[in-house]
Amino acid sequence: MEEGGLTAGKSIAAACDGWIVFEDEAGQSLTPPRARTWGRRGCTRVVHVRGRGSGRVSIAGMTCYKPGERSRLIYSVREYT
Repeated sequence: MEEGGLTAGKSIAAACDGWIVFEDEAGQSLTPPRARTWGRRGCTRVVHVRGRGSGRVSIAGMTCYKPGERSRLIYSVREYT
């Protein structure tokens, strides 16, 4: 550990007055899956799902950190129909 309790990369960011940023993104389908349940042998029961889900939703987010500043969360949600 270096002085101030920061590791090497974090102390460089602090010395350069920079932010440390972690980014991630994810996507999800809005189409409901087929629902199934237990039934007698040879007669698979199907549970009907209501709604006409279609399209996708995507979200991207960043968490930002800087010594002496409040942490920040920045995100964006997009829905594709």
